[in-house]
Amino acid sequence: MHIPPFQWAWLPLIMLMLMPKRATGVDRRNHLDLARTDNRLMRLPFFGGGVGHLLRYLHPLAMVNPPSPPRGRINELRSELDPNYVSYRGAQLWKLNFNATRGSSMEEDREEEEAESGEPELGRRMDNDDDDSSPDAQFNEVVALFGSEVWNINQDGIDILIEQRNVADARKFMEKVGFSYNIMIDDIEAAIDETYVEVPAVDHPLDTVRNGSLPWMDIPGTLMSWRRYHDQADIQQFMQTLLEKHSEMVEIIQIGVTRNKRPMEVIRVSNGNPDNWAVFVDAGMQARDWLSPAALTYALSKLTHLWGQGQLELGMRGIDWYVLPLANPDGYQYSRQTDRLWTKNRAHDPATGCYGVNLDRNFEYGWGGTGSTSSPCKNLYRGPKSFSEPETRALRSFLTGLREYLGAYISLGGYGQAIAYPWGDADYVTENQHDLKHVARRAVLALRRLNQAEYSSGTSYRQKLARPGNSADWVQDRVGGQLVYNMFLKDQGRYGYLMPPHYIVESGEEVFEFLRIIAQQLQ
Repeated sequence: MHIPPFQWAWLPLIMLMLMPKRATGVDRRNHLDLARTDNRLMRLPFFGGGVGHLLRYLHPLAMVNPPSPPRGRINELRSELDPNYVSYRGAQLWKLNFNATRGSSMEEDREEEEAESGEPELGRRMDNDDDDSSPDAQFNEVVALFGSEVWNINQDGIDILIEQRNVADARKFMEKVGFSYNIMIDDIEAAIDETYVEVPAVDHPLDTVRNGSLPWMDIPGTLMSWRRYHDQADIQQFMQTLLEKHSEMVEIIQIGVTRNKRPMEVIRVSNGNPDNWAVFVDAGMQARDWLSPAALTYALSKLTHLWGQGQLELGMRGIDWYVLPLANPDGYQYSRQTDRLWTKNRAHDPATGCYGVNLDRNFEYGWGGTGSTSSPCKNLYRGPKSFSEPETRALRSFLTGLREYLGAYISLGGYGQAIAYPWGDADYVTENQHDLKHVARRAVLALRRLNQAEYSSGTSYRQKLARPGNSADWVQDRVGGQLVYNMFLKDQGRYGYLMPPHYIVESGEEVFEFLRIIAQQLQ
């Protein structure tokens, strides 16, 4: 960990404070003991954020509502702290209205009927309607001329990032050809600023509606508030706090170490019953996706609180929950400090001098397919080979060890508001697709009842969310959990990857609801 020069004076004090014994190990059913921590010594927070975190802990009352700098100054402060800071001033997010919708419910019904009747056969491709006159061909032309990156393809259109230098020309082109589009974010840097603010408690939507009746948001000894996005160190310290508070049911397992030597830590919540199904949930595989780690830690806090109070429903207590809040901690922290839209890990390619591999393109199944690239300098870089990265290798090893009793694998990410299941590489039918579809539709209805959230459901391919080399397809193919999903959280393109923090709690409730539906299915 790099510590700026002015912080070195604090190092001896910090090191004396930070001497917890971390519970590590692998699952008992792999015939290794999990280290359970019974030591009741007080653990102070891990001050990975530097002196600011230390002072906030020592003088919390003085830091409750620190004055926020003017919005226009937030990015300037970040650039002063990091000389390599990447600015997106003047860049825009456009939604191209090419009517590139996902598969209709009629198409999904036909898919299920054909699967049940045996026509077409399993593994047989069902359609291929691409041609040069399709919306995709028109969209490719715009991307090639002006777009720096496609963020998403959803039922509302195609979300594309336009750099400042291309904005004027792109507008002229769209007027000339008559394409319809909407400017969702007219200044990316200003939207980035909004992701660094903290929502005051009195203004928080769910705190207001429920009169503050969310006790799992108030955990003594942790910096996590779910009113803002937190650093990797805060998330790590939150997990340690849960370990202390619920040592009878919580364990922490280090499944690997990143290239920058950050631990990949899975927190396990279990009643210890050897007959339980295992459910593995990860988040944050794409570094710029801050919402999914925040939502997952919220759901985890609610899970442990209700469990500890004896208020958790029976079905959820009969599951071994394995939660990896940060699948890409190096990339996540880099996006926090240097490049807000960074998406890869921090692997270095010596031949080009470029950094990063897209972890959700690095798994073996479908690796190297269309939708990834062999260029190390691109966001969709798949790596020199499948499982080239320590993060994906750690997931491979741990999930393989869960093969015999993995009930569900869920990978959370942003964005698109979709419950997706394999396959993503082509329109194939899985043997368990009937169950996958049934549970996904139940989840869609439950989320709609919860807070009027409109999610779609279907295969990754039909929802135009295909990603060659993604984790869910690999789990379906090689590990074989009963239920395998990607859950793409809010929204549908208004903010994209730059969701303001007041959506964290709402999204956390949606994640918890989905986990509840999964547990009911596994009973």
